[in-house]
Amino acid sequence: MDTVLFFQRLNSSAARRRLEGLGMFAHEVGWNIQCQSDPVTERELHELIDFWRPVGTVLSTNDGHTEYNTDLFSPEKTVLQDCYPPKGLERYAIVTTDSAAATEVALRELVGRKCAVYGFIPWTSKRLWSENRRLQFHRLTEKYGLDAKEFRPTTPWPNVAAQLKELASWLATLPRPMGILAANDIIGANVLTACHVAGISVPFDCMVVGFDDDEAICEGVSPTLSSVHLDFRTAGYKAGELLYKLINRQLAEKPLVSVPPLGIVRRGSSRLFLYTDHHALKASELILAKACDGLRARDVLSVFPCSRRLAEMRFRKATGRSVLEEIRAVRINKAKQLLTSQRCELSVIANMCGYDSDTTFRRVFRDETGMTMREWQRAHAK
Repeated sequence: MDTVLFFQRLNSSAARRRLEGLGMFAHEVGWNIQCQSDPVTERELHELIDFWRPVGTVLSTNDGHTEYNTDLFSPEKTVLQDCYPPKGLERYAIVTTDSAAATEVALRELVGRKCAVYGFIPWTSKRLWSENRRLQFHRLTEKYGLDAKEFRPTTPWPNVAAQLKELASWLATLPRPMGILAANDIIGANVLTACHVAGISVPFDCMVVGFDDDEAICEGVSPTLSSVHLDFRTAGYKAGELLYKLINRQLAEKPLVSVPPLGIVRRGSSRLFLYTDHHALKASELILAKACDGLRARDVLSVFPCSRRLAEMRFRKATGRSVLEEIRAVRINKAKQLLTSQRCELSVIANMCGYDSDTTFRRVFRDETGMTMREWQRAHAK
């Protein structure tokens, strides 16, 4: 069995999703993936290569730079990931996520609220992926004539507490409602904390959107964080495809493949309500978190301090949907994510989406989309 070396720190959900995607392709062609998540010296790198005799390598460049000397990796057997931009590395095949498209998706979510002002919060230190999103944010806000602001912290990293206080003070000066685009989910979570410190209500006075859709972060804050779902699994899969073509000499030149985002996962921080109802917001958060765990309508309606009939009326007035319709929508969106970004058996998707009956879920899916799950999967195949 041929071995491929994968160099990538696995300390983020993005890195792990890339590895999953690469693993999907490796399974199809019979590769053995050996992951090296910790840095190694040049000598140790040579020892790894001598031991495994890999047919190729996938190397994460980590913001356009790498801890390794790229000259040690043959351009004919190496695919790079996450070059923003690929300066000096044009001789390699490269796979990256589409930062421009992702920023447009995020800003579109905020523009739907018709905010008085739109703000961008960069990463705590200079990073090319953050800079790309910042530049795209300003380009789009200028294009559409939107009032745009940018937070420029003066407190050095890693003084998190002081930075949060500074961010809270800055947010308090902005007109409301405001739409905030955070450089990634970690920054988005910080924005939610700063809003709490400043007494700013989310999502009524401030909407927040992050990047990466790291569920551990997005679901662990209150309200939950809306985030652009960057398709890291497909990026990993595409890296495998490119490497396979390189190894088999099927490429005339070294391409740069940019993978578009899957869309936005809308959670509590940007959920549009027709009118302010904090109990409806809490109920909506519960649905987002538990809809695929067998959540029932009566569990949601118990959030309201009133009769079930009145609670249902309040929820519909605030969201434009009934509780059951909202639960169904969350489950269908989950199914679409599974069908698009994973290669799991169709028979298990019903259970993963909160349905006991596979037959019932297939009927619901067809009623909602006009297609069977298999037809939908084929129509949205990578």
